[in-house]
Parts: sequence; structure tokens; C-alpha cells
Amino acid sequence: MPWLAAIARAGVAAERVESITPSATYPVHATLMTGLAPDMHGIHSNRRIGEQGVRDELHRHASLLRAVPLWQRVVQEGGAVVALDWPGTLGADVPVLVPDAAPGSGAQDAWNMVAARDGTPELAGIIRAAADAVRPGRARDELVSRIACAAFAADPAPRLVLLRLRGAEPSLVGSGPRSAAAASAFGRVDAHLADLLACTAEVPGGVAVIASGDVAYEPTHTMLRPNRVLSEAGLLEANTAWQALVRSNGGSAFVYASEERAAIDARRALGRAAQETGAFRVIGAEEMIARGADPDAWFGLVADAGFVFVDDVEGPLEAPARMLGSGGGLERGHRPTAGLVFWGRGVRSGVRVPVFSLLDAGPTAAALLDLSLEPAKGRPRLGLLRRGVRSE
Repeated sequence: MPWLAAIARAGVAAERVESITPSATYPVHATLMTGLAPDMHGIHSNRRIGEQGVRDELHRHASLLRAVPLWQRVVQEGGAVVALDWPGTLGADVPVLVPDAAPGSGAQDAWNMVAARDGTPELAGIIRAAADAVRPGRARDELVSRIACAAFAADPAPRLVLLRLRGAEPSLVGSGPRSAAAASAFGRVDAHLADLLACTAEVPGGVAVIASGDVAYEPTHTMLRPNRVLSEAGLLEANTAWQALVRSNGGSAFVYASEERAAIDARRALGRAAQETGAFRVIGAEEMIARGADPDAWFGLVADAGFVFVDDVEGPLEAPARMLGSGGGLERGHRPTAGLVFWGRGVRSGVRVPVFSLLDAGPTAAALLDLSLEPAKGRPRLGLLRRGVRSE
């Protein structure tokens, strides 16, 4: 990714990013916009829980966020905002909006529904015409980049543009993070970044760019079905009801229970499975609380490298993984982390940050805009910024 590497050298680059728990797409994007951990902003995982178990529904709607996000602060100040395929913006009060679609079996119908009902009306025709952009990949990235470039050309230019380039995601999952397919996909993402930088060149006064990864993918070979353990213990009946339930984040998982007795039984059963497989470990409520994880979970599970949790109830506890790459682990020690780069107007040059907390990203972005994200848990890292320069 030569263009990303170039702005990393020219601006501020974090050598390691301390993420949140879980380091999953929707919780991470909520943290980027609020400076809060999941226990405070309320987006605890990618998927939601219902009476019959883990649902397919994602935390897509902005009303689920329990804090005022950065995009809302900008709108309140009278600034124009563009949000393109950004998780958690469905229903947001954003002037130019393409919320992330959630294609299932009727992928094209879902994409058209987002275009017609949930996005900016002026963009509906463009989105409907982009049938090949239904799923993550090159076409989706090309579409949102094209819309972003048109927004940059407006007079005045938007004050905040939120844009997700997710073209590498299918290769990371399907072929693994160290595969040739993933490397090629990242190269295409970098080309879109180059196009976006070219589009911003004519914006009066220049722009500040924050390029952030959300999930650090690791190679996986074996999937684990902890809900199978709970089913065998009589605590869970597939698609019917549950006394205890595991919700996967990928490399980690949270365990929920209807009451204390069920939580104790679940911990005993899963503790035995952890010992028998040697593939994961149990973490207690104290560590979950310290990490700012979901306060409704009784305890958590952490997979060893190469293993990934799934929500399935049926099937063996261990099986060959359907995906060759997964995120959502607990990023500590030697585990890989996502990257973070600041560059452009208001940003210092040639600065390297040994460790950067993801909680500080949103408040630092807000400082670039002369705004505050209080009561954020993170803090603006003013040493990364030039004083007295307001960025657009």
C-alpha cells in the first residue's frame, strides 16, 4: 500500500493500536465516533441477541448508540457531513448518507431498499444502478469513492467525510490475511485512497486525513461451537429458547445467562470444554469490566491463535474453519493490531507513536475540528497536532 505508507511517513503513524473489547466492526466504529468503550456507547458486538438466540441483525441503526457521535457534533455546529458505508449510520441525521447494506439471500433487494428508503434520495438512482456493488469488494469501494469525490468538489466542501473502504474484507476472510489475494485486495484499496487524495487536492486550505483499520485479522484453521456445549448441558435449545448463550466476536466471545444458576452451570461446562480442547480460555467478569466490555455478559471466552468462535448450536465443538481469517480477538502482547495514520492539515509531520489507544482517535479527530467529544473516555492527543490550525 504505497500511498498509505507515504502519508504514514509524512504524518503521524501508530506502531501499535490498543483496541477495545471486542475488536469487532460495529463496536470499533462506534468507539471511533465517540471516544468511549462499548460498555458506555452501547454497541457491544456486531450482532444483536433475541429471545431465540443470536440474531442475524447487525447493530446498524444510529439510534442504538448511547452517546453523541462526532458526526452529530459536526451537524449541530452547522457543518456538512458525508457518511458512506460507515457502520452504525442507518437512520442518522446526515445530509449525504449511504448506510452500510446488510445483504443476505436477497442481496440486491436489500441494497435497493437501503438506496431507496435509508440513504440520501439524490443518490438512490446511482446506488440502484450499481448492482455489482451489493457486496463488499472493488465495486463497492469504487462507488463510495466516486460519491466522496463528488462531495469534495462541492462548494463549500463538507466538514466531515466518513468513508469505509472494505474491499479487502472478502479476501481476508476467504483466503486469509497473509494470502496473495489479500495483498492484491489491499493494493486496490490503496489505489482508491490515491484517488481520494487526488480529489481532495483542490479543497481550499487542504484536508486532514485519518486512515484507521477496524479489525486486525489473524489466520484461522479451526472453528469452535461453544453453544453446542451449552446445548448438551441443557442450557440452550437451538432457535427456541436459552438459559445461557454464547455470542461470538470471532476470536473472542461473550456468555449471557438468564440467572445466576445458569451462569454458574455455563461456566462449569465451558471451563471443562476449554480444558479438553486446549483451544480457548475463560475470562472472568472482573477482566470484562476492566476492558469496558458488555456489562450484561457474565463472563467471556478467548480463543487461542488459529481458532475462531461461531454461534452455531449444531455440529461438533471443533471443526475446520469456514473462514481462513478472523478478527475480534483480544489484542494484547504479540497479537496483531489494526493500523492508524493521521496526515494533512493540522497534523504534525514525521511523528511515530509507539502505542496509541483507539479511545483517543475520536477525541483527536474532534480536536482537529475544534470540537469536543466530552464525556469521552479517550483524550485528544494534542502532541500529534499543530497548534492553532483548524481543519476541514
